[in-house]
Amino acid sequence: MAAITAIAAIMTGDFDDTDWRVIGTSLGFAVFSATAASGASLRFRDSGNLRALGVATMALSAVAFVLLLVAVWNDGADNEWRWFGSVALGALACSHVSLVSGALRSTDGPTVRTLSTASMALGLSDAFFGVLAVSRAVEEIEEGFGQMMAVLVILLLLTTALPPILRRLQRTGLAADSSARGPAPSAGTPPSSCPAPAPMTLATEILAAADRIEALNGDPGNRAPEIRRECERLRELARSYSR
Repeated sequence: MAAITAIAAIMTGDFDDTDWRVIGTSLGFAVFSATAASGASLRFRDSGNLRALGVATMALSAVAFVLLLVAVWNDGADNEWRWFGSVALGALACSHVSLVSGALRSTDGPTVRTLSTASMALGLSDAFFGVLAVSRAVEEIEEGFGQMMAVLVILLLLTTALPPILRRLQRTGLAADSSARGPAPSAGTPPSSCPAPAPMTLATEILAAADRIEALNGDPGNRAPEIRRECERLRELARSYSR
C-alpha cells in the first residue's frame, strides 16, 4: 500500500498530506504486525511466562499502531506522538525479548545463554532510556548520556548477533563428531554390524530433535509433515540404540 501510494504520487507529481498519511499508516502496520508476529510465535510454548510475554508483545504492538493512527490522521500534538513513541519502544523491546527467548534451546551452552540474557537485558534497558527521552521525563540529555546509549546499542547488536553464530558452530562441531564416529545405522542393517551411538551423542541428537519439534510446534503454519519426520528420526535413533 505504501509503495502504490508513493508511485501514484510520483506519477502525478503531487505529494499531499493524505499521501504521507497513507504511507505512514502502511509502514506502521508492517512494522507492528512484525513485532506482533514475534509474540504470536510464543502462543504454543509450554512455559506460561513465554505465553504471557507473547500476549504482552501482541497487545503493545496493537496499541502502538492505534496510537500511530491517532497521531498521523489527527494532526497529532506533541503529547500524542510522545505516547506513541513510548508504547512503540515498549513493543519493540518485547518483540526483541520474544525473539531471543523463543530461540533458546535446551542444547545451548552457558556462553549462548549468557549472551542471550545480556541481549534481552540490554534491549529492555535501551527501551527504558528511550522512553525517558521520548516522554521528556528527562528534560536535558547530556553528552555523556548519549554516549552511554550508543555503547548500549552496540552491545545489544553484538549480543544479539553472536548466539545464532555460536549455535551454528556448535551444530557444525556435532555433525563433524558424528561423521567421525561413522554413519548412522539404517533399519535394514544387520544388528551385528550396527554399533549403537555413544550415549552422549544419542542424548545430543534426542535433545536437538526435541528442540526442532518444539520450534515446529510453535510455528502457526502447518508443520505436521516436518514434525512427523522428526518423530521418525527419533524412532530410528531408538531402534539403533536398542540393538
